[in-house]
Amino acid sequence: MPDQSRTVSASVSDPGLDRLKAVLDGWRNSLLDMGGRNRLLNFRHTRTATLEITTPSAGVLLSDLAKGWEFASIVETADAEGAAEEGTADEGTGAAGRRARTGVVTQKATQASLDSSLYQLRQKSGQMYNDYGLWVLWLGVGMLDWRETDAHESSAAPLLLVPVELRRDSNRRCRLHLADDQDRIHNPALAVKLERLGVDWSPVTATDVTDLRAVISAARSVTAGLKGWSVDERVVLGLFASHREAMYQDLQQNEEQVLAHPLVRAVALGPDAGLPDDLIAFEPADLDRIDDVQLPERTPLVLDADASQLHRRRPRPAVVRDERPARHRQEPDHHQHDRRAHARRAQCAVRQ
Repeated sequence: MPDQSRTVSASVSDPGLDRLKAVLDGWRNSLLDMGGRNRLLNFRHTRTATLEITTPSAGVLLSDLAKGWEFASIVETADAEGAAEEGTADEGTGAAGRRARTGVVTQKATQASLDSSLYQLRQKSGQMYNDYGLWVLWLGVGMLDWRETDAHESSAAPLLLVPVELRRDSNRRCRLHLADDQDRIHNPALAVKLERLGVDWSPVTATDVTDLRAVISAARSVTAGLKGWSVDERVVLGLFASHREAMYQDLQQNEEQVLAHPLVRAVALGPDAGLPDDLIAFEPADLDRIDDVQLPERTPLVLDADASQLHRRRPRPAVVRDERPARHRQEPDHHQHDRRAHARRAQCAVRQ
């Protein structure tokens, strides 16, 4: 079996190098969403899936996050109940309701709205991790208000992402904890976006992610001369998917190694890759006979690295015709799919 770990040198004279770079560039760019829908670049509150943490301050919150924080209870007043009925309670900062002095305080003005948001965040983040292995519940610490030259309004983007989880205590109330086995990171989407805008963001990304003061200071230094740009020490809790930008940066930083790998060259260029026959050999086959040449049950299932595309790109199963007489055929179990789905849901519930 050929050693697929061997690399192939890609010199400037290589006629396929430009085409290979173009393919890799296309792969990278397909990962990114630099538009207004990306919450990492244009953060906006939703009614139930985001929280603005107003107390404690960012530094105090992060320093004791490993011990866990409880959320301050909200003692509702008549004004708070009326605001909740009118749908405006979430827009206040505590004027409509009295809060306990200890614990995390958010923009929610009623206990019901706070509990609903915590439930949604816990359920959705747990489901994403169980289904795809992606951590999406983060604190966005520090906020950059930025705008493009021709934009009429500014956008908000978190500077740091700190992984957290919501755990239930003995009273079945959610507590905010630092997530295990996850690392805090600089906002990867922001670094890519500002690079495209011609802003040197490297002084910020070069700072230690555990030093909040240094990150804030560096961000303010970079944006000091940019009109309409500012940095605030806001803290938000929400669902952020940062894996695409991380993959983009990895492909960019390791481009030379990626281009030199024979498997990448084979996938990108196909039979034109020009690889030695003892490494990876191509034997073109008629597409009408592909299931005869390579049996479907012996073909390994390769899933897209981008987890959001798993369901869309999952291969369809091959259709096998049963030529046996009807009396010898085993009737299909029409409830088998429902039983498997129920088992998966039960397993997810146990994990949570």
